[in-house]
Amino acid sequence: MKRSPQSAQRAGFVAELERVVASPVFGGSARQIRLLRFVVGEALAGRGAELRAPLLATRVFDRPEGFDSVEDSIVRVEMSKLRRALERYYAASPAAAVRIELPRGRYAPVFALGPAAADPAQASVSPRPSMDSQPADGPGPLSPRSGRIPASADGPVVAILPFTSITAVSASLNADGSESELPVPGSTGTRSRSVAHGLTDRLGDLFVRAPRVRVLSRAATLDEAEARGARYVVEGSVRLIPGALRVTVKLHDTTRGIQVWGKTFDRSDVDGPLFAVEDEIAREITTLLVTLPLGAVHAIESEERSVHPPRSAYDVLLRFPRWLATFDPDLQAELEEHCTRFLDLDPDDGALLAYSAFFEVLSSWTAAGREYDLRQAEGRARRAVALEPKLANAHQVLALVLLDAGDGPGALAEAEIALRLGGPLMLTGFLLALAGDWERGTGILRKHQGWTKRYPGTVHHALALDACRRRDYAAALVEAEAIAPLHVAWSALDRAVALVRLGRIADARRAACELAAMLPEVARDPRAVVSRLTADRALVDDLAEALALAGLD
Repeated sequence: MKRSPQSAQRAGFVAELERVVASPVFGGSARQIRLLRFVVGEALAGRGAELRAPLLATRVFDRPEGFDSVEDSIVRVEMSKLRRALERYYAASPAAAVRIELPRGRYAPVFALGPAAADPAQASVSPRPSMDSQPADGPGPLSPRSGRIPASADGPVVAILPFTSITAVSASLNADGSESELPVPGSTGTRSRSVAHGLTDRLGDLFVRAPRVRVLSRAATLDEAEARGARYVVEGSVRLIPGALRVTVKLHDTTRGIQVWGKTFDRSDVDGPLFAVEDEIAREITTLLVTLPLGAVHAIESEERSVHPPRSAYDVLLRFPRWLATFDPDLQAELEEHCTRFLDLDPDDGALLAYSAFFEVLSSWTAAGREYDLRQAEGRARRAVALEPKLANAHQVLALVLLDAGDGPGALAEAEIALRLGGPLMLTGFLLALAGDWERGTGILRKHQGWTKRYPGTVHHALALDACRRRDYAAALVEAEAIAPLHVAWSALDRAVALVRLGRIADARRAACELAAMLPEVARDPRAVVSRLTADRALVDDLAEALALAGLD
């Protein structure tokens, strides 16, 4: 009797399961084999929708009833190991006719038919169901591995759990972080809950605006968020007492079953309205977690994705921080190629358009760069703004292009828009300073330096020029030497200026020679070069004079 297509398909899945568990990748690991057999068996039996952490904990890992995934991360850890083992197996067997895949954040496997696509730009992965959809009752969706995930959808999924209000406390926070006992008026509990609700709502609003981030709605617990497809889960608590507010925030990676980030935000003098404080803290959290490309979520994605050729525009965007840290010419050439390739695939990708213009301007300051088409870069930046008018990154890049073209007022106006849309982002501070608003711009940069150690060394360029403007050339030299990347001209330029003003002419001439080797045009017209740096005409005069004294006249 001839078997039905469904029966033959099921037999193919079972046969593939046996090939996988017998492979050297699993090395006889009883725990991993048992887990894979169980989830595949449940999916083939039509019970994929019932796969949850407590079920796996009791049925596979012999945990008692009442399993708490917050206290015991075994399910998340073992699922992550299993996912990586399957990836290794299929990397070694690219022509497999059937594939068993475990989408991130889900327990039910997906069965894919056909070999993986050879071209990364055209490669597809089994499409994850909609974040709010329930898994199918059958053995899981069948993916014929054709087409690719749109770049706009190829980003991390983040859930924001409702922030909790801690009201059962009777201590106030001193300036040094210690606590002193203090009676708590009854009204603080209501205000604390209000702040918790307000922060949760505001974070949702800001996260949704972050490019390439998808925000899961209405998740109440970490397990629910993970089951619905969120890899990253944000949770927090609010503690409000007379005169002090403490907000503690944590970021969990459900794939690895660990907390990957945490920070405490303390504010004093909060007895009045708290809307401004809520907004300030929410913007700081957004900047630190999901702002492209330096947020903590993107940093994790970058670390994992950078070992493979880019499969999407998002993968390309994740490579920018590494280039900004080194200005490596090989990576620069790769980025140029990838930007061109993925813009050919999707010319209306606003974020990638913006970053490609950003790349053109900055690479022109490197030895491996070349003179770029200013009109083309400005056209790309303006098109990015037209496509993504509420994207702060697009306005930042247009500000940079206008600054480079000598349009200081235009650059300042775009930086102001970026500030309004995205808050005090690092690049916005950099641009505000160079466009002439030195105090606000450098204030933002200093604030970021206090927040994180992960920032591009080129930030010190704006601080060095600000020190030159204030005639504090010793401080300017310190900042110039902190720029660090050897392949960008700003370090040599800033050092040459500071060294001349400090009377170290021989050292200044060596720095000037280094600068001219990277940017030959500076020897022909140093004023034209430094005019690209800042809208501050008095500072341009000072920089040009200093370079002349260093031998570039």
